[in-house]
Amino acid sequence: MLWDVEYCNVPSREKSLLKNRPQKRPLRGVPTRRLDHVNIMASDVEPNQNFLQNELGFNLRELKLGEEKTQIGAWLSVSNLVHEIAMVRDASGQKGRLHHVAFWYGYPQHLFDIADLCADYGIEIEMGPGKHGTTQAYFLYIYEPGGNRIELFGDSGYLIFDPDWETVVWDVSNKSDLEKSSIWFEPRLPESFYNYGTPSVQPVKQTIK
Repeated sequence: MLWDVEYCNVPSREKSLLKNRPQKRPLRGVPTRRLDHVNIMASDVEPNQNFLQNELGFNLRELKLGEEKTQIGAWLSVSNLVHEIAMVRDASGQKGRLHHVAFWYGYPQHLFDIADLCADYGIEIEMGPGKHGTTQAYFLYIYEPGGNRIELFGDSGYLIFDPDWETVVWDVSNKSDLEKSSIWFEPRLPESFYNYGTPSVQPVKQTIK
């Protein structure tokens, strides 16, 4: 039996946006365990993928091919992780942009915990939690204050121990591979995921007089 309860009265800055929760989740930072991978954007994926593979010793783990077998994306690693670096074609034709930096966060359930925290503290969630077909990774994408996309990885995807591993190829010129490689489940990724990178515009060249 419960009676004569004094309800919690927290300062306004600590009140949750979730009306049926009296206080925000305690904010002690996000305990990410390590840097997992980076994803860069390229005006032409293939020569960059060849450089990583042939000159730096990376293994090509997964590949996306579009019309006329044009490389749309490549996922490479030097360890048993499914990728430590990835690159995707920049539809804008620009060079040298960052798509995202990813931190390994532990387990899929942790992504729901951090999504709840982001919603309470007004941190923009671009997409997730969800699961990619490529790499089988559980993900959450957010933006940090400087405008860079951050991925929180809810596991390591699958691990590769076979020395004779054959590259997994997705033909994204067909609808099934296009959709399932990006999103195994959850709604489709927003257009910003395919188009946005940092810096968001090419820097203006200055003439020194």
